[in-house]
Amino acid sequence: MKKLLLSVLCIVLMSCDSDKTTAKLELNSMQCLMCSYGIEKTILEMRGVKKANIDLRSKSGSVIFNAGVIDLSKIEDRIVSMGYSVNGKKANPEAYDRLELCCKKPKEN
Repeated sequence: MKKLLLSVLCIVLMSCDSDKTTAKLELNSMQCLMCSYGIEKTILEMRGVKKANIDLRSKSGSVIFNAGVIDLSKIEDRIVSMGYSVNGKKANPEAYDRLELCCKKPKEN
């Protein structure tokens, strides 16, 4: 009986883990540590997101999420609504205008 219960428990635990999806994020408009911290914090607050890692130096990141709860486009849309471009999606212009000066791309002369 113990073996049967243990087997069922293992199967249930493995099936819960199978919905995890890892995706890459290209964050070319990110400029400073405040940007990377804010993006990571916002992503981690989303339901279904398990882990997020944003790297300022490479202007990229990765996110692990439960695909049964949330999809990548919703994560991208949240980042866009913050004022940042991600994976080829353009930043929301109004949100970009509200960013701190250090978070904006330097203007080319």
